Amino acid sequence: MAAEMPAQLWVHAYEAPRVTGYHAHETGQLFALREGLQVIETPSGRWVQPPGWIGWIAPRCAHAAQSFGATAGWSLHIGAHAAAALPDGPHVFASTSLLQGLLERLISLDASDALLEPRRERLVAVLIDELAASGPQSLHLPMPQDKRLAAMAAALAGDPALTDGIDEWAARIGMARRTLTRRFAAETGLSFAQWRQQARLLKSVELLSLRESVTAVALTVGYSSISAFIEAFRKHFGCTPARFFEVENGVSQTKKKPA
Repeated sequence: MAAEMPAQLWVHAYEAPRVTGYHAHETGQLFALREGLQVIETPSGRWVQPPGWIGWIAPRCAHAAQSFGATAGWSLHIGAHAAAALPDGPHVFASTSLLQGLLERLISLDASDALLEPRRERLVAVLIDELAASGPQSLHLPMPQDKRLAAMAAALAGDPALTDGIDEWAARIGMARRTLTRRFAAETGLSFAQWRQQARLLKSVELLSLRESVTAVALTVGYSSISAFIEAFRKHFGCTPARFFEVENGVSQTKKKPA
């Protein structure tokens, strides 16, 4: 069996938002942003990736991406064998000081120096091991597969402030309320109310990344009470909206680009 190609690391910066259509890689892809925000989409769900969090796309997983604002970060492609320790679907990992240190060291190594390849391989192996052992993430919005439910979910994800309740949606898509409730929970793992709150909170992360005020974000995603929004956000993410892009798990989330 031929040896896998070494892990390949790219550092990038884009001044304008970008939209990438559906595509797939033979390799697994780890990626993170130093600034900006992006949303990864597959037929089964959406993943929001703020600065400092580490995204993952498994080999041959079809996905699309959209960034918001100027972005800067890195992308690391690893072979299928090394990728076997990581999830078989998209994932967003919370970062830690150790992960940040590993990545900074990887980025600092001269990619053209073949003598450094054994060191790069060891660092990548430790990085993958740490990610594989990390806890669950909270930036995923699962999407139902039923066409009628998928259309409803797409509308709510795009505009989570829509006020229609489950009875109105059941009538709109031509599905009995009980059937909608059962199928939606079976296909997403969440109740309609839980999913709707998740959609609102993930949309709020997108808006906060664009430097919208907490008050404006709360109203835009459908909260009539600012305090209720802040409390829901804190319970879900472990910090207030104002702190989300400052510190997460002890790691700064908004590092400036070098001059």
